[in-house]
Amino acid sequence: MYLICEECLRIMNTISIIVPVYNEAQCIVSTFYSVLKFAVNKPWYDFIFVDDGSTDGTREILESQIKLLNNKQISLLSYEAHRGKGYAVKTGVLYADGDYICFLDGDLAYSLDHLDLMVAKLAYFDIVIGCRNLTAEKNNGFKFLRRLAGRIFNFISRSLLNLKFTDMQAGIKGFEKYAAKDLFKTQIIPGFAFDVELLYLAKKKRYTIGEIPVVVSKKHLQKKSKVNLFKHSIEMLFNLLQIVYYDLILKKYE
Repeated sequence: MYLICEECLRIMNTISIIVPVYNEAQCIVSTFYSVLKFAVNKPWYDFIFVDDGSTDGTREILESQIKLLNNKQISLLSYEAHRGKGYAVKTGVLYADGDYICFLDGDLAYSLDHLDLMVAKLAYFDIVIGCRNLTAEKNNGFKFLRRLAGRIFNFISRSLLNLKFTDMQAGIKGFEKYAAKDLFKTQIIPGFAFDVELLYLAKKKRYTIGEIPVVVSKKHLQKKSKVNLFKHSIEMLFNLLQIVYYDLILKKYE
C-alpha cells in the first residue's frame, strides 16, 4: 500500500514529465489545457513537451499556447526531422532536471491522475512502469489484433531478453533522476521498442523496478491509431535483435 502525501511530494521532490508529441494537432490543445490545469494545482510538477518533427502544426500550436499563458511549468523542445518516440523521450529526459522524471503519451492515453501514484511508488523503486494487466479489464478495450500483436511481442521480448514483465510498452513510466539520466544516455533505439530496451538496460544495471495499474483512456481508444500492426511489429522484432546485437557483440551497453 503506497499512501500519497501531496505535501511531502511538494517539499521533498520536483517532478519532470516528458510529453512526446508527433502530429497531434487535433488533440494537442485539449492535452495542453489538461496539463495546465494539473500543473497549476501541483506546482512541484513541470511538463516538457517534445515535438518530434511534426508537420501538421502541432509545434506552432504549442508555441502559441505557451507564449499566451506564460506558465513557467510548461516548456517545449522541438527539432525538424521526425526521429521516433524513443528519440523524443530521450531528448526530454536528458534536458529535464526534476528529482523524478516520468514520461507519458502525448494524447494522454493514460490520464494525469496516474502520476501521483507513480511518484509515490518511486519512493521505493528506481523505476516504476505502468501495467495494463494489473487492472480488472486486462485488454483495456483494444481490438483483438492489437492485443494479439502485443502479447506476441511481449512473449518474444521476455524470452529473448529474459525479462519478467507482462506489459513493457504502456506509454507511462517514471524514474529516479540518476537512473533516468544513466539509462537514457546509454539507450539507442529511437522507435517504439525503446521501452523494452530501457527495461533490459535497467535489469543489466540492477535497478529496482515497480509496477502500477494503468487504464487506457476512452478517447485514446476512439482515436485512429498511428500504429501499423504489420510494419511496426516487424520493426520492433528487428529492434529486439538489435538490442541483443548491441549488447553481446558490440558491447554498447557496458
